[in-house]
Amino acid sequence: MLRAGLLLAIAALPAAFSAWIDPGRLVPIRTQEAAMARALASGHNVTDLGNFNDRAIERSLAALRTGRADVLTLGSSRMQPMPVSAFPGKVFINGAMQGGILDDMIAVYGLYDTDARRPKRVVVNVDPWTESFDGMASWSALADERTAVMRKAGIAVSPLRERAAIAVKAAKQLAAPEYFRLAVFSFRHYGPRGIMWRTTDSTQNTEKTKLPNGTVVWQVVSEDSALARAQRFSRYDIRVDPRFQKLDARLPGRAGALEKFVRYMRSEGVEVTVLLVPFPTEMYDAFVALPGYSVRTVESELGRMAARTGASVAGSYDPRPLGITSRDFFDEDHLRPDPLARLVASR
Repeated sequence: MLRAGLLLAIAALPAAFSAWIDPGRLVPIRTQEAAMARALASGHNVTDLGNFNDRAIERSLAALRTGRADVLTLGSSRMQPMPVSAFPGKVFINGAMQGGILDDMIAVYGLYDTDARRPKRVVVNVDPWTESFDGMASWSALADERTAVMRKAGIAVSPLRERAAIAVKAAKQLAAPEYFRLAVFSFRHYGPRGIMWRTTDSTQNTEKTKLPNGTVVWQVVSEDSALARAQRFSRYDIRVDPRFQKLDARLPGRAGALEKFVRYMRSEGVEVTVLLVPFPTEMYDAFVALPGYSVRTVESELGRMAARTGASVAGSYDPRPLGITSRDFFDEDHLRPDPLARLVASR
């Protein structure tokens, strides 16, 4: 038994090291995120934030915000560059999350779902995979808010089982050899604390920077490098990226969840805009050519859903009708702030 215990302890060392370094912030210790929220609430920008949990940041930051927002945006990182200039004269909060899926949108909305804080308008960035891809399911930092809104909207939810599933996923990732190698790399280059965030009054920095309203300002990316990345991704990566596969997949009990969420917001008197952020031309053409449920069908279905719920639709996954070119992007799917703002400027 002693030898078996020693062997198990030795086998657990890589996972323990990964949990200690935790470059992906899988272990739920939120002290740094709370400090980042305080810096943002005091009017400073925060940079070098890529390795921190933006759901936990938003939870702390929402509690420090006062008053009601005129416009709240929800979505994935494709919505994060949305600038305040898209909504002149409005109080604007960008609540988009890195890797955000429908659960994240529901959870972030729950932070503001009170009579005193409910926004007048919500712009929902719906990616083609918003309902079909569950990723790492990072919404656990906002689990209570997610559960509350889902119950009000009539969406099936099993809080304990779903949180347990997330914990199991995180444990598996901590034990994965790839995560151990990432932890070793982080330790060698940045020490046990990893890449640390810092406050700044500059909006343009060498890494992505979060502004007090939630908007994320990208580092400088040349048009040529962005175009090359879009071309490379459309030729190879899109075929194996799970986000672009099985767009009609839904978890049990989750069919129609997006429509129920939109109907719930509309029932509270909130104006809802469904925003379809385009892809570079090369990406869109490769996306359309993939087998299975088509991105064109997703867009058509979203248009019909918006009509049924009284929401409006802005944008398109196809860049051509919008006059957007591949040089308007940072990479294979993130649109630069000015053309992103134009999608909703007339709404």
